Amino acid sequence: MSVLGFALLAALVLAGALVVVLSENVVHAAVALAFTFFFVAGLYVLLGSPMLAVIQFAVNAAAIPILTIFIIMTTQSRRVRPASGAFYLIATVLAGAFLFGLWGFLGAPQTAFRAVSPEGLGARLLSVTLLPFEVASVLLLLAMVGAIVLARRLEK
Repeated sequence: MSVLGFALLAALVLAGALVVVLSENVVHAAVALAFTFFFVAGLYVLLGSPMLAVIQFAVNAAAIPILTIFIIMTTQSRRVRPASGAFYLIATVLAGAFLFGLWGFLGAPQTAFRAVSPEGLGARLLSVTLLPFEVASVLLLLAMVGAIVLARRLEK
């Protein structure tokens, strides 16, 4: 049953990701992104990591799409121009490079990974990976502020 559930959730994640990428309406893309993150949380549950599923649901499936919809409604930019042919060429090359790297990674000998308790995950996040986590959050904040500034500038 878990293999069937995993295949179903993986197919839903891929379908949601395709809707996000191919949708011309940004609001529809943001809602599809929320569903995609929700299905990823389901994958984490099936893989035996309920703590990571809760974090995925709370942060990615709830907060990020709501913030994205808030930004869309604030800037009132709901339509996206269709992509050019060069975009699809670049996306295909990058997807191919990713799949090639994934194929190489899966072919490498795998080491068993040990289970981490929520306390251990929190201690690691607040010690070893604190600086990269904060840098990534500041960069995401700057990107959102920059997008709002550019959208406001285009309005005038």
